[in-house]
Amino acid sequence: MPLKAHSVWHALRALTTAIVLSAGLCPAQAQAQAMTDGIAVVTSEQGAIQITDENGHSFSPNLHQTLLLNGSRIQTGEGAHLFMALSNGVGVGIKGNSEVVFESYQQRPFSAKQQSIRHEPSKSELSLQITQGTIALAGNRLSPISELLVDLPSGTIRIHSANCVVQRNDLETVVTACDKESTFTYYSPNKTTREFFVGPERLRLNEANGQIVLKTESMTPATLPEECQQLAAATQQASQRVFFKATAPGETPQPVLIVSPDYFEQPAARPYQFNE
Repeated sequence: MPLKAHSVWHALRALTTAIVLSAGLCPAQAQAQAMTDGIAVVTSEQGAIQITDENGHSFSPNLHQTLLLNGSRIQTGEGAHLFMALSNGVGVGIKGNSEVVFESYQQRPFSAKQQSIRHEPSKSELSLQITQGTIALAGNRLSPISELLVDLPSGTIRIHSANCVVQRNDLETVVTACDKESTFTYYSPNKTTREFFVGPERLRLNEANGQIVLKTESMTPATLPEECQQLAAATQQASQRVFFKATAPGETPQPVLIVSPDYFEQPAARPYQFNE
Protein backbone atom coordinates (compact mmCIF):
# COMPACT_ATOMS: atom_id res chain seq x y z
CA MET A 1 0.00 0.00 0.00
CA PRO A 2 1.75 3.24 -1.07
CA LEU A 3 2.20 5.90 1.58
CA LYS A 4 0.00 8.94 1.10
CA ALA A 5 2.55 11.29 2.64
CA HIS A 6 0.51 14.47 2.21
CA SER A 7 -2.62 13.25 3.98
CA VAL A 8 -0.70 11.37 6.69
CA TRP A 9 1.45 14.42 7.44
CA HIS A 10 -1.55 16.70 7.87
CA ALA A 11 -3.35 14.16 10.05
CA LEU A 12 -0.33 13.75 12.33
CA ARG A 13 0.23 17.49 12.47
CA ALA A 14 -3.34 18.12 13.58
CA LEU A 15 -3.16 15.36 16.19
CA THR A 16 0.21 16.60 17.44
CA THR A 17 -1.15 20.10 17.93
CA ALA A 18 -4.15 18.79 19.86
CA ILE A 19 -2.02 16.69 22.21
CA VAL A 20 0.54 19.43 22.83
CA LEU A 21 -2.19 21.94 23.62
CA SER A 22 -4.04 19.50 25.87
CA ALA A 23 -0.81 19.00 27.79
CA GLY A 24 -0.64 22.70 28.51
CA LEU A 25 2.48 23.38 26.42
CA CYS A 26 3.01 25.33 23.26
CA PRO A 27 5.17 23.60 20.60
CA ALA A 28 8.15 25.88 21.31
CA GLN A 29 8.07 25.05 25.02
CA ALA A 30 7.79 21.33 24.29
CA GLN A 31 10.85 21.39 22.02
CA ALA A 32 12.90 23.29 24.64
CA GLN A 33 12.64 20.58 27.30
CA ALA A 34 15.63 18.24 27.56
CA MET A 35 15.34 14.48 27.10
CA THR A 36 16.41 12.00 29.78
CA ASP A 37 16.71 8.20 29.93
CA GLY A 38 13.36 6.41 29.79
CA ILE A 39 12.70 3.51 32.15
CA ALA A 40 11.08 0.08 31.93
CA VAL A 41 9.55 -2.29 34.47
CA VAL A 42 9.76 -6.07 34.18
CA THR A 43 6.21 -7.47 34.27
CA SER A 44 7.10 -11.11 33.52
CA GLU A 45 10.36 -13.06 33.15
CA GLN A 46 11.26 -16.70 32.72
CA GLY A 47 14.37 -18.68 31.92
CA ALA A 48 17.90 -17.54 31.12
CA ILE A 49 17.96 -13.79 30.44
CA GLN A 50 21.04 -11.59 30.33
CA ILE A 51 21.02 -7.81 30.13
CA THR A 52 24.25 -5.94 29.41
CA ASP A 53 23.98 -2.22 30.14
CA GLU A 54 25.77 0.59 28.35
CA ASN A 55 28.69 0.32 30.81
CA GLY A 56 29.24 -3.38 30.03
CA HIS A 57 27.75 -4.65 33.29
CA SER A 58 25.73 -7.88 32.85
CA PHE A 59 22.91 -9.11 35.08
CA SER A 60 19.69 -11.14 35.07
CA PRO A 61 16.48 -9.12 35.57
CA ASN A 62 14.03 -9.74 38.39
CA LEU A 63 10.24 -9.46 38.38
CA HIS A 64 9.08 -5.83 38.85
CA GLN A 65 12.64 -4.54 38.56
CA THR A 66 13.05 -1.05 37.09
CA LEU A 67 15.53 -0.92 34.18
CA LEU A 68 17.37 1.74 32.20
CA LEU A 69 17.35 0.36 28.66
CA ASN A 70 19.30 3.10 26.89
CA GLY A 71 22.35 1.40 25.31
CA SER A 72 21.45 -2.05 26.68
CA ARG A 73 21.64 -5.46 25.03
CA ILE A 74 19.14 -8.19 25.99
CA GLN A 75 19.75 -11.88 25.25
CA THR A 76 17.28 -14.68 26.03
CA GLY A 77 17.93 -18.42 26.12
CA GLU A 78 15.90 -21.39 24.92
CA GLY A 79 12.34 -21.30 26.27
CA ALA A 80 12.86 -17.95 28.00
CA HIS A 81 10.74 -14.81 27.75
CA LEU A 82 10.82 -11.24 29.01
CA PHE A 83 7.93 -8.76 29.10
CA MET A 84 8.35 -5.10 30.03
CA ALA A 85 6.23 -1.96 30.38
CA LEU A 86 8.03 1.21 29.28
CA SER A 87 7.45 4.70 30.63
CA ASN A 88 6.31 5.90 27.19
CA GLY A 89 3.39 3.45 27.29
CA VAL A 90 5.01 0.85 25.02
CA GLY A 91 4.96 -2.84 25.92
CA VAL A 92 7.88 -5.05 24.87
CA GLY A 93 7.81 -8.84 24.70
CA ILE A 94 10.98 -10.80 23.87
CA LYS A 95 10.83 -14.54 23.17
CA GLY A 96 13.54 -17.14 23.73
CA ASN A 97 16.68 -17.37 21.59
CA SER A 98 16.55 -13.65 20.86
CA GLU A 99 18.99 -10.76 20.97
CA VAL A 100 17.80 -7.16 21.04
CA VAL A 101 19.87 -3.98 21.33
CA PHE A 102 18.21 -0.85 22.68
CA GLU A 103 20.34 1.63 20.75
CA SER A 104 18.66 4.58 22.46
CA TYR A 105 15.69 5.23 24.70
CA GLN A 106 15.11 8.85 25.68
CA GLN A 107 12.00 10.56 27.00
CA ARG A 108 11.09 14.09 27.94
CA PRO A 109 10.08 14.37 31.63
CA PHE A 110 6.40 15.08 32.20
CA SER A 111 4.37 16.78 34.90
CA ALA A 112 1.40 15.57 36.93
CA LYS A 113 -0.83 17.70 34.71
CA GLN A 114 0.35 15.81 31.63
CA GLN A 115 0.28 12.27 32.98
CA SER A 116 -2.39 10.02 31.56
CA ILE A 117 -3.29 6.34 31.59
CA ARG A 118 -4.59 6.37 28.02
CA HIS A 119 -1.93 8.34 26.12
CA GLU A 120 1.79 8.92 26.32
CA PRO A 121 2.17 12.15 28.32
CA SER A 122 5.35 13.28 26.61
CA LYS A 123 7.71 12.84 23.68
CA SER A 124 10.00 9.80 23.50
CA GLU A 125 12.61 8.40 21.13
CA LEU A 126 13.07 4.64 21.17
CA SER A 127 15.38 2.94 18.68
CA LEU A 128 16.18 -0.76 18.82
CA GLN A 129 17.89 -3.38 16.71
CA ILE A 130 16.95 -7.05 16.49
CA THR A 131 20.00 -9.22 15.90
CA GLN A 132 17.99 -12.43 15.96
CA GLY A 133 14.79 -13.92 17.34
CA THR A 134 11.32 -12.53 18.00
CA ILE A 135 10.11 -9.35 19.66
CA ALA A 136 6.61 -7.92 20.05
CA LEU A 137 5.86 -4.21 20.46
CA ALA A 138 2.59 -2.79 21.75
CA GLY A 139 2.56 0.95 21.17
CA ASN A 140 -0.98 2.13 20.45
CA ARG A 141 -0.69 4.92 23.04
CA LEU A 142 2.35 6.63 21.53
CA SER A 143 2.33 10.38 20.99
CA PRO A 144 2.52 11.26 17.27
CA ILE A 145 5.61 13.36 17.96
CA SER A 146 7.40 10.32 19.41
CA GLU A 147 9.55 7.83 17.51
CA LEU A 148 9.59 4.05 17.78
CA LEU A 149 12.16 2.69 15.33
CA VAL A 150 13.31 -0.86 14.57
CA ASP A 151 16.62 -0.87 12.69
CA LEU A 152 17.26 -3.77 10.33
CA PRO A 153 20.02 -4.52 7.80
CA SER A 154 17.33 -4.33 5.12
CA GLY A 155 15.85 -1.00 6.25
CA THR A 156 14.06 0.69 9.13
CA ILE A 157 10.56 0.18 10.51
CA ARG A 158 8.86 3.16 12.15
CA ILE A 159 5.91 2.06 14.26
CA HIS A 160 3.13 4.61 14.62
CA SER A 161 0.50 2.61 16.47
CA ALA A 162 0.96 -1.05 16.90
CA ASN A 163 0.56 -4.54 18.06
CA CYS A 164 3.51 -5.66 15.95
CA VAL A 165 5.64 -8.78 15.99
CA VAL A 166 9.11 -8.69 14.41
CA GLN A 167 10.89 -11.98 13.65
CA ARG A 168 14.41 -12.21 12.30
CA ASN A 169 16.60 -15.15 11.29
CA ASP A 170 19.43 -15.74 8.84
CA LEU A 171 17.05 -15.94 5.88
CA GLU A 172 14.58 -13.09 6.33
CA THR A 173 12.90 -10.53 8.55
CA VAL A 174 9.13 -10.71 9.01
CA VAL A 175 7.10 -7.82 10.43
CA THR A 176 3.46 -8.58 11.28
CA ALA A 177 0.92 -5.88 12.12
CA CYS A 178 -1.50 -7.91 14.21
CA ASP A 179 -4.72 -5.85 14.16
CA LYS A 180 -6.45 -3.04 12.29
CA GLU A 181 -5.14 -0.47 14.77
CA SER A 182 -1.54 -1.36 13.86
CA THR A 183 0.29 0.95 11.47
CA PHE A 184 3.95 1.20 10.52
CA THR A 185 6.15 2.58 7.75
CA TYR A 186 9.00 0.71 6.10
CA TYR A 187 11.99 2.80 4.93
CA SER A 188 14.63 1.40 2.58
CA PRO A 189 18.27 1.52 3.82
CA ASN A 190 19.01 4.74 1.94
CA LYS A 191 15.52 6.09 2.80
CA THR A 192 14.76 6.81 -0.86
CA THR A 193 11.60 4.71 -0.73
CA ARG A 194 9.00 4.00 1.90
CA GLU A 195 5.80 2.03 2.23
CA PHE A 196 2.94 2.37 4.69
CA PHE A 197 1.21 -0.67 6.24
CA VAL A 198 -2.08 -1.10 8.10
CA GLY A 199 -2.85 -4.37 9.87
CA PRO A 200 -3.64 -7.14 9.74
CA GLU A 201 -0.76 -7.24 7.25
CA ARG A 202 2.67 -8.82 7.00
CA LEU A 203 5.93 -7.57 5.48
CA ARG A 204 8.71 -9.99 4.50
CA LEU A 205 12.23 -8.70 3.85
CA ASN A 206 15.19 -10.66 2.55
CA GLU A 207 18.29 -10.03 0.49
CA ALA A 208 19.08 -11.85 -2.74
CA ASN A 209 22.19 -11.07 -4.81
CA GLY A 210 22.69 -7.82 -2.92
CA GLN A 211 19.12 -6.70 -3.60
CA ILE A 212 16.37 -6.31 -1.02
CA VAL A 213 13.29 -8.37 -1.83
CA LEU A 214 10.10 -6.99 -0.26
CA LYS A 215 6.90 -9.03 -0.12
CA THR A 216 3.60 -8.10 1.49
CA GLU A 217 0.79 -10.37 2.64
CA SER A 218 -2.72 -9.20 3.46
CA MET A 219 -4.14 -11.09 6.42
CA THR A 220 -7.31 -11.43 8.46
CA PRO A 221 -7.72 -12.19 12.17
CA ALA A 222 -8.52 -15.78 11.14
CA THR A 223 -5.30 -16.22 9.12
CA LEU A 224 -3.03 -14.50 11.64
CA PRO A 225 -0.68 -17.13 13.14
CA GLU A 226 -1.72 -18.13 16.64
CA GLU A 227 1.82 -17.59 17.90
CA CYS A 228 1.69 -13.95 16.81
CA GLN A 229 -1.75 -13.44 18.34
CA GLN A 230 -0.69 -14.83 21.71
CA LEU A 231 2.58 -12.91 21.87
CA ALA A 232 0.90 -9.67 20.79
CA ALA A 233 -1.88 -10.07 23.37
CA ALA A 234 0.62 -10.79 26.17
CA THR A 235 2.70 -7.75 25.22
CA GLN A 236 -0.38 -5.53 25.09
CA GLN A 237 -1.28 -6.72 28.59
CA ALA A 238 2.26 -5.98 29.78
CA SER A 239 1.96 -2.40 28.55
CA GLN A 240 -1.10 -1.94 30.76
CA ARG A 241 0.37 -3.45 33.93
CA VAL A 242 2.24 -0.32 35.05
CA PHE A 243 1.23 3.32 35.43
CA PHE A 244 4.06 5.85 35.42
CA LYS A 245 3.39 8.64 37.85
CA ALA A 246 5.00 12.06 37.50
CA THR A 247 7.39 13.09 40.28
CA ALA A 248 9.35 16.32 40.82
CA PRO A 249 9.94 18.43 37.68
CA GLY A 250 12.63 16.91 35.49
CA GLU A 251 12.93 13.69 37.50
CA THR A 252 12.32 10.09 36.40
CA PRO A 253 8.64 9.03 36.67
CA GLN A 254 7.62 6.64 39.43
CA PRO A 255 6.26 3.25 38.30
CA VAL A 256 3.07 2.04 40.00
CA LEU A 257 2.06 -1.60 39.42
CA ILE A 258 -1.56 -2.03 38.36
CA VAL A 259 -3.03 -5.13 39.98
CA SER A 260 -5.34 -7.36 37.94
CA PRO A 261 -9.01 -7.24 39.08
CA ASP A 262 -8.79 -11.02 39.56
CA TYR A 263 -6.47 -10.39 42.51
CA PHE A 264 -9.28 -8.83 44.51
CA GLU A 265 -11.63 -11.73 43.73
CA GLN A 266 -9.41 -14.30 45.45
CA PRO A 267 -10.76 -15.93 48.62
CA ALA A 268 -9.48 -14.37 51.81
CA ALA A 269 -6.56 -16.09 53.49
CA ARG A 270 -8.48 -16.13 56.79
CA PRO A 271 -12.20 -16.15 56.03
CA TYR A 272 -14.39 -14.79 58.79
CA GLN A 273 -17.87 -15.89 59.77
CA PHE A 274 -20.26 -13.51 61.47
CA ASN A 275 -23.07 -14.80 63.69
CA GLU A 276 -26.36 -12.99 63.93
